[in-house]
Amino acid sequence: MAGAGYKLFNTGDVLTAAQVNTYLQEQVVMVFANAAARTTALTSVLAEGMVSYLKDTNATEVYDGSAWVAIGNSGDITGVTAGTGISGGGTSGTVTITNAMATEITAAGDIIVGTGSGTFDNLPIGTTGQVLTADTTVSPYKVKWASSSSNYSLAASGSLSGGSVSVTGLSGTDFIVELNNATMTATNAFVTTINSDTTSGRYYRNDSGSTSASFFTRNMGAGTGYYVGFKIEGGNGGSVVQTGDYNIGGGVYNQTTAITSIQLVASGTTWSAGTYKIYSR
Repeated sequence: MAGAGYKLFNTGDVLTAAQVNTYLQEQVVMVFANAAARTTALTSVLAEGMVSYLKDTNATEVYDGSAWVAIGNSGDITGVTAGTGISGGGTSGTVTITNAMATEITAAGDIIVGTGSGTFDNLPIGTTGQVLTADTTVSPYKVKWASSSSNYSLAASGSLSGGSVSVTGLSGTDFIVELNNATMTATNAFVTTINSDTTSGRYYRNDSGSTSASFFTRNMGAGTGYYVGFKIEGGNGGSVVQTGDYNIGGGVYNQTTAITSIQLVASGTTWSAGTYKIYSR
């Protein structure tokens, strides 16, 4: 049976069936209990190319002419050590490492930020519309979620009806006004005022260079739907309020009063259809 070790045959020896089975057929790879047993058996007959199997370590080795070496690609990694950002490791068997940055994330939207040299932490998600902003006063992150000065949010919306729609309760520093499918019953002018202010001279019209009692005017044909959009900047206590219009010149509301309402007037007639949206920031 396998494991009989090594036998040196001499001239005239009788080769028995048992010896053929144990020393030839079953021991193309010689089997030993351990390395010591192998040394004892092969001390005077070692030859390069011999192959052996050791029961105690389950190792298959080949003799290279000077030493027994493991068969196969042995590699040179003797251990895995966790570095910055990972944990785990080991020197044998199955080695597991874990991404420590991933375990810092506790909820959807969390992001990983550096807190120092080789250190990090999770920053929870901000609220809708906020942007990530650098702030060196915030410790230890140096960044924070904050409202963007460039983001507009919908402040009011509704339908155009009657002779005038007054949108009240506004706040902010800038506004965008959009009218979609704005339709008048009769041909006349669409007029915009701010804070219901119709005092002559309060509005400076860019298209004519004259003063006016309204923010701007656009003539509209009866029964025709129009899109009109314009922007109001610096409208909360600033020195002036600027505007730009997709269609006409716009103008300036020459007051420092904060804007709290905008009037959309169908001058001399009524609104028969259309909607409005006002965005603020």
